[in-house]
Amino acid sequence: MKIQILMMIGILTVSTSCSQKKKMTINNTSIAKELRNYKFIDDSRPGYYLQINNQNCHYEIKTNDLNTARFFDPYSSYSVRMPLNLMILKSGEQSLSVKVLPLNGDVLSKKANLQLRLMMYPDMTDKENDYGGGITLWDWEMPAIEQDLPLFAMDTVFEAKVPYKLDILDKYALDLSKMDTDQLLKEVLPLFEQRHHELLNNILYDEKLGTDFYQRFHVQTYYSEERLKKIVSAPPSQEPNEILQPLENYKLQLYGNSKIITLLNTIDYDSALWWADKDSGKPISWQPFYLFKNKDTGEWHVW
Repeated sequence: MKIQILMMIGILTVSTSCSQKKKMTINNTSIAKELRNYKFIDDSRPGYYLQINNQNCHYEIKTNDLNTARFFDPYSSYSVRMPLNLMILKSGEQSLSVKVLPLNGDVLSKKANLQLRLMMYPDMTDKENDYGGGITLWDWEMPAIEQDLPLFAMDTVFEAKVPYKLDILDKYALDLSKMDTDQLLKEVLPLFEQRHHELLNNILYDEKLGTDFYQRFHVQTYYSEERLKKIVSAPPSQEPNEILQPLENYKLQLYGNSKIITLLNTIDYDSALWWADKDSGKPISWQPFYLFKNKDTGEWHVW
């Protein structure tokens, strides 16, 4: 099973106002300051999760057009429970998009199956009491495949109530669908190259800047300042059997209604920053890396 490496470096910014390539810097921005001083709407601390069980298929799932889960491994069955809070920006109606794809070949197997269960835990700060006990909000199972289909798609909505409202993307993020694709790649690729260089050379980062980055986790998953400091002070280490792969064979992918961008590899369609097992060459871990462009300053920020 692959492991997502969630630790990322602070907030990257780079000026793109002139054609000459500039050295990228890591800055503490007003966005981090807003999150650091965030005042919750109320005292509730709910956590939303999606239990995913699949048989004989691949899939892509998005919540509010943000990447939630994707499975393109060769295994015929898989089960995972994905946290949704980082894809939920405010209370109210949340969109859920599901795309089921063939495990092999061009059409779905008659044995293909996907089951989803939406769960809510009332208090994610109450670890001793199972976070208030899991409550099932919704169960869904893909209908049986009775004809040759290249894919199965389903869109639905669910209600969520959270004690925060984040409007970062609305306030700051540029609609990237209006930009030329070649120009987008020209601006985004250097950021990925810098991050790849840092991972390859085990370059550590400033803990204060790392803490600034995790302020969004503080809001959406209720991380305490103590927990933030603990995470930042212990960045992930690379296992001996993991080999960081070259930054190549990638494609641009937009999320968040075209306000967030990333690069995906073309091996298993996860992050272009990924590690392979040194013996088998198969992907075993990767680091998600999402960016958005400030519509006022032209700077790129890590989402």
